[in-house]
Amino acid sequence: MSHNHTTTSPDAERTSALRRLMTAHGSRRQVIKAAAVAGLIPVLSSGTVAARAAALAQDGQPVKGGTFVTLGHEVVDTLSPDNEGSTVGWVTIVQMFDSLYSVNENFELEPMLAESYEASADGKTYTFKLVSGVKFHNGDEFTSADVKYTYDWIKDPANASLRAGDFGLVDSVEAPDPQTVVVALKDADVTFMVNVATTLIYPAKYHAEIGENDFKGKPVGTGPFKLKEWIPAQSTTLEANDDYFRGRPNFDTWRIDVVPEAAGRLAALESGKADNSIWSLSAEDNTSLKDSGNFTVFETVSDGVNHFPLNNRHPALSDKAVRQALLYTLDRQSFVDDVYLGQGQIATSNMSPSLGKFYNPDVKKYEHDPETAKKLLDDAGWVPGKDGVREKDGTKLAFTLWIIQGDTQRRPEAELAQQWWKEVGAEVKLQESNAVLAGLMDDNYDAALFNWVYSGNGGDPDARDTLTSTGANNFSHFSNAEVDDLLNQGIMEQDEAKRIEIYNRVQEIVAEEVPFLFLLYPTWITFYSNAIKGLPESILTWDALHLKDYKLWKES
Repeated sequence: MSHNHTTTSPDAERTSALRRLMTAHGSRRQVIKAAAVAGLIPVLSSGTVAARAAALAQDGQPVKGGTFVTLGHEVVDTLSPDNEGSTVGWVTIVQMFDSLYSVNENFELEPMLAESYEASADGKTYTFKLVSGVKFHNGDEFTSADVKYTYDWIKDPANASLRAGDFGLVDSVEAPDPQTVVVALKDADVTFMVNVATTLIYPAKYHAEIGENDFKGKPVGTGPFKLKEWIPAQSTTLEANDDYFRGRPNFDTWRIDVVPEAAGRLAALESGKADNSIWSLSAEDNTSLKDSGNFTVFETVSDGVNHFPLNNRHPALSDKAVRQALLYTLDRQSFVDDVYLGQGQIATSNMSPSLGKFYNPDVKKYEHDPETAKKLLDDAGWVPGKDGVREKDGTKLAFTLWIIQGDTQRRPEAELAQQWWKEVGAEVKLQESNAVLAGLMDDNYDAALFNWVYSGNGGDPDARDTLTSTGANNFSHFSNAEVDDLLNQGIMEQDEAKRIEIYNRVQEIVAEEVPFLFLLYPTWITFYSNAIKGLPESILTWDALHLKDYKLWKES
């Protein structure tokens, strides 16, 4: 029979509090940080983790061998931890790399490469004791020097690391002996353990020798699996690390197949060619698989906001009135009801109510109102031409919206938007690409459609990565001096009431400026074949389950 795992926990009050943080379907990373701020993320000991693993194993004798096959919807274009932003990429990369601590599927900190840590009374110094006897895939011994190298490399502006934003308060990293790391902060940061201690670690000697560019295709980590074959647009195959310090994986091989079409992922799951899909299916297929009884089912909050990022440098999209009009034109409730079959909730700004006290409900709202959209465009000087497409000063209200190649799940949103926008005088062409993120960041694409985490990592309101002018994932090229200043103040401010004021104002500005079209937060439904064993009874977040893939096994 199927198992539809609703979240339960022996710690009822903590689970209830976490549920409140997750109410509006914020991202896992957002919730992690908010939970850290609220003191809701406990730290597990190695003994606790081992005991839980033993309890799961009692449910059945693990079967050794075979291949675990999961599915992703997009190209795995790098295997370096420095570009782990996409969920599909992250799931692949964490099979090969470890961090000092990880945040598990129930928002608990678990030790990985560290045995323990101690924080100073003022919260500005963290001392880690590392696990001894750990080796990288190439045989190099893991020591504190690797942690220092990784953190220093990320901090160095010359490397333009995509993880640098998490290290803004890290002042220095010292390795006094091979099993000790001391991290000094400029100011106390209650999110340090979920923000920095979860950073995946490079092998210092090897990475320095070959450089980051070559490392993307020749990764070496300490993780449970190591690279066997990498065909970015087709599949990535990993083989078991026989010497993994937490125990050899039960599977001999771990593989991700790239299947852009939701129908293709459905067929692979139904036929048994895949054991799991990292990326969601269509709403109809979700219902079909749930009803089949052939899968273990987990329902959790989404990992990001479903949205249309808009290039704010585009001649037409640079006009705030145009961006507001485009949002007014969209019937987002129809997206929720008709495209997602009710499996989602409308978004309002860059921040989800899952951040609790930091969330500002009193921002500008955009109900479905095409007449207001037309008036906005009229007042801003965008006049309909003979072909019905509006123009202003020789510039047409026309742009291209890029969709991830084969993304049949979300494409209906783009097709509906295209029709609605045409009715108010905007001409939009739809194109597909395998390089949507790069196209936006390189300033080559006008607009796109995908899901992404906004307003910080792990639940903190910090949104520098996506909303500051120089943010590593500022896909819309949004530039607002007040937002830049507020977000830089926000990470330094220790007074909670003042932080709330800062981020309330950020939300007001984003809602007013509409740098991207925030659509909805989908409900995430994850399927595992009933043959896959070793899964937990309950979870709060689905993607962290893949940190335990090495512990799973398959019964025939």
